[in-house]
Amino acid sequence: MAVTEREPLSRERIISAAIELVDVQGLAGLSMRKLGAAVGVEAMSLYNHVDNKEDLLDGMLDAVLREVPIPDASLPWEQRLRLIAQGFRKAGLDHPGVLPMFNSRRIESADAFAAIAAIHEILREVGFDEESALDAFVFVASFIAGYIQIDMGRISMSTEGRVTDYASWDPAAHPSEVQLGLGLMKRDWDTEYDRCIGLLVSGLVALADGAVSDPG
Repeated sequence: MAVTEREPLSRERIISAAIELVDVQGLAGLSMRKLGAAVGVEAMSLYNHVDNKEDLLDGMLDAVLREVPIPDASLPWEQRLRLIAQGFRKAGLDHPGVLPMFNSRRIESADAFAAIAAIHEILREVGFDEESALDAFVFVASFIAGYIQIDMGRISMSTEGRVTDYASWDPAAHPSEVQLGLGLMKRDWDTEYDRCIGLLVSGLVALADGAVSDPG
């Protein structure tokens, strides 16, 4: 009887398995014991490839950021910015337990930083000087990160049945609150994200024109 050869244990395989585990069970469900079982080894064997759990978490974030594609440089800058923004949102929705760590963990490699740097590169290409490009970058990055956090929170609340019943509020006493709440519930969030990216791009065009025409 032939013996099936098991895939060798490696850092990449461990990190990939950890991401799959967190995608299903959330970050709270990740333990070295569970991860060892997922790859068919004792937990202690994992430490031959990752220093500790902190190193594992850094590696997971690194791997997810590398999933964001870098658009072809021949495409118009507006399209490239849209594609990067859509890529980050997809990474967030695919890995809701991992991408939020962007706010609290270091990025391990230049490859993982590439999509982020591509945003800055586009802004420089558009015409922003070094300082204004950094300002615009913070503006773009804050929008993308903030929208993704809201997106994932909204999905989590819906899945857990924690959606606010705005219709139960008194519209006479709280007209603005009810109107806004019910309006948000009806939004198509995919379409909304693309529309907001369009508004952001339009704003950048106006800002870039001002930055170029006003050297002071």
